[in-house]
Amino acid sequence: MQNRRRTLVAGALMAVGLGGCVGKIGSSGPGADALGGPGGPGTPGGAGSSSGSGGPGPASGDCTTPRVGPERIHRLTPKEYTNSLRALLGSDALEPVLDADREPIATLDAVRKWYNAADAAVPSMLSWLAGYGSCDPESDQACAKQLYEAFAERAFRRPLTDEEREWLESSWAALPARASNVQRLEVMGELVLQAPQFLYSYAEGTPAGAVNVLDGYARAERLAYFLWDAPPDAELLAAAAGGELSAREGMRVHAERLLADERAKPVLRAFLAEWLELDGATILPSLEETPKDPALFPELDGVLRQSMRRELEAFMDHVMFEADGSLTELFTSTRAYVNAPLAKLYGVKGPASADEWAWVDLKPTERAGMLTRAGFLTVHASQNVTSPIRRGVYLLKEVLCVNMPSPPANVDNTPVEVTGGEIKTVRQATLQRTGNPTCGACHTRINELGFAFEHYDAIGRWQDEEAPTGETVDASADLSKSGSSLQGTIDGALELSRRLAESPEVASCATERWFQVALRRSPVELDACSVQQVQAKTSETRSIRELLLAMVESDAFLHVSHGE
Repeated sequence: MQNRRRTLVAGALMAVGLGGCVGKIGSSGPGADALGGPGGPGTPGGAGSSSGSGGPGPASGDCTTPRVGPERIHRLTPKEYTNSLRALLGSDALEPVLDADREPIATLDAVRKWYNAADAAVPSMLSWLAGYGSCDPESDQACAKQLYEAFAERAFRRPLTDEEREWLESSWAALPARASNVQRLEVMGELVLQAPQFLYSYAEGTPAGAVNVLDGYARAERLAYFLWDAPPDAELLAAAAGGELSAREGMRVHAERLLADERAKPVLRAFLAEWLELDGATILPSLEETPKDPALFPELDGVLRQSMRRELEAFMDHVMFEADGSLTELFTSTRAYVNAPLAKLYGVKGPASADEWAWVDLKPTERAGMLTRAGFLTVHASQNVTSPIRRGVYLLKEVLCVNMPSPPANVDNTPVEVTGGEIKTVRQATLQRTGNPTCGACHTRINELGFAFEHYDAIGRWQDEEAPTGETVDASADLSKSGSSLQGTIDGALELSRRLAESPEVASCATERWFQVALRRSPVELDACSVQQVQAKTSETRSIRELLLAMVESDAFLHVSHGE
């Protein structure tokens, strides 16, 4: 039966010439160029390339007329694809195996996996169409058409165009005459799930000066994938149809509803994990894979690593849903969700086993916010000892959004060692390696921020003495050398976290990071007014929740530019 299904699908794809895999996505059906011409949206080096971190700088000129940076076509991420598949077919058990999708143009392997995912997801029974109509299609052609059009409309996240209806009708007609309506509907479902209108996100918009205004459906799609990693639900699509999303106020109302939903939690947790680099970075292993010396840290098993991640996920829930998204809470709170292994690591009373969890307050003399949690500190450390360089680079690039030059090609990336003799601390070893003039220009900034975390060992435990030598830990730092607005001397990460919580640079950096999540590109000069709009609405509250609401009301979120 499975082979027969594959034959039907393959035959249908050949018969319609892969009609669903061409077309101008979002505005017209098959027949136009789906990916744009050379240098156009969706091609490497075309519209949508950005300058990376550092932000667009202050807005100059008139901000009353919308201006936004160019963007390109986007494929659904594996998470978005999975959630979309589950929503369309009504099954949370679906777990498609997909390509990582990191390149602008889909690989042949990605295309094969889309085919296999669609083939495996659409069942041979009619139950998957229950949400698209109540008629019986087994002998009723009109009913079958109603069902596959309703399914396609939901998959494409907007009403079908006349051209798309014609494509669907011709695809249906091209299926083998011997096939039953039930088999044909199954194949139609698989064809729709391989159409670019489903796999890609692209909106043409209506020209209005230098930008194009997104319609309600494009805004609903952008809003749902931003806050849920999932397609718009029926209520959001109804709002789009009714014109509720044409105004900023309507966008905010529906964004508030989406943020209050459980489906927002995984997105918020994923943001924090990415911001803290828990999943690794260019030369940084993930929390689950970062190597540690088992002789020094025998307790760091898989359970403790997963516990560290779960703690930070719960911490983000606390910040967003109990503290109104307070940036201050994110950087200074002592609240923590712990099990027995974590409670032991933090030196607090807690549950009796790894399977029991409870909220506790960590020691305020040792912990303050996300940067003093074990998960972050474990990733940003070496196998044996702390790493002021890793931690300092992270603070500059990810929390302060400072553009750092690339290190020299011959840089020594091996972890520093405390060998005894004259070098008795990690601080001394770091200064010895980076004290030469070639390194000093950058490392003066890097090291000072990193030194503030010297009270936390390679798995985030508090230490007053250097483990190898017993020397007293020196966590003092001169922030005046950091190259930021942070000034004065501090003693340790607690005081640094409080300073960061109040820093306008951190708030600005958080805006840039969320901009990247919302629009899948970094802000450029043309986005300066949009960034300014967001910052103006969050300057007093310093709330991540308000930041997200302000983001969906910004010009960059409500408009699109396909210019070079």
